[in-house]
Amino acid sequence: MPRYVEAEGLVLDSKPSGEKHRRLTLLSPTLGLVTAMARDSRASAKPATARKGKNPPSRPDIFDQATVQLEIPDSGTVHANFYFLREYKLLHRHTGLGNSYAALEAAAGLARLIAHNAAHFETCAPVYELCRKALEALEKGALPEAVRIKALFLLASAEGYAAREQWLPALPASDQAVVITVLNRPASEAAQLLAEAAGRLPKLRAAFERWLEQHTDLEVK
Repeated sequence: MPRYVEAEGLVLDSKPSGEKHRRLTLLSPTLGLVTAMARDSRASAKPATARKGKNPPSRPDIFDQATVQLEIPDSGTVHANFYFLREYKLLHRHTGLGNSYAALEAAAGLARLIAHNAAHFETCAPVYELCRKALEALEKGALPEAVRIKALFLLASAEGYAAREQWLPALPASDQAVVITVLNRPASEAAQLLAEAAGRLPKLRAAFERWLEQHTDLEVK
């Protein structure tokens, strides 16, 4: 008899797998990083909210926040945290990300980072919340590089890496001021607060990623 588990998750990636399926990468606060196979059709995973007639079933899309019902495969047939998607209830689709290439790129970069490293996180609940808030800020039009560098910094700090004690003090005073403004204020205010200094954020983010590669176990890709 099939066994099921229900969870909330963010879709970090969605790729074709064969002709009729998609391989979803989900970040769940309770299950961690999950791979779920879904039929690549609107009739695949029957959403709990689906109604006959006017409302067609939602199909999983990247950056969705959803609750899912996952079927647990027979023991020993596949690797850990692999499931079959049976139901999909869309909670929020970040459609606003499509209005800005920079926001979409920032979201994709954060998703890749988390997907590559989530298996090593002690717990995924804080990372899930961090990612959810970052996607929300990007969708609302916050400065993409500010959101990205803040998310990177908070993730590194949550994992116990001394970014504030080692990387930040090594920066020139003017760059320190930029980063501190990003960290201490809502991302939505960054563009106004930083003005012309906002142009330094891409280089600062790249410098921080190099530091992470050299001084931590995080894979930055």
